[in-house]
Amino acid sequence: MSAKSKEQLKLQTEEASDRREVYLREGRTLTVETSGSDELVEVRSSSGQVELRIRLTEEGPVLQMESARLELKATEAVEIQSRRIELKATETLQLSSDNEVKVDADGEVRVNGKMIYLN
Repeated sequence: MSAKSKEQLKLQTEEASDRREVYLREGRTLTVETSGSDELVEVRSSSGQVELRIRLTEEGPVLQMESARLELKATEAVEIQSRRIELKATETLQLSSDNEVKVDADGEVRVNGKMIYLN
């Protein structure tokens, strides 16, 4: 980080104790600030677009990401527990595995599509 960037960071931190900004490589910025009663952590691209936002609310953290790809990998399991889950795709939505994909619901399971393949 250049001396100028460090000075700018120091000034911003001193001027506004509710907002701190760190300059990352490739022009990205990491910002931590207070937004009302929430705390907000953001990573923005060099163009200013939000790539990652974590809003720490009274109800718990809210995570928002915008990217070209999202990958989740786990050696054991990936579990999603929610009152409602929605998957939306503009192209083929494909669930594939050499092992198993399991869907359990206490309510109805709805599948809507132009063509639906089973087995």
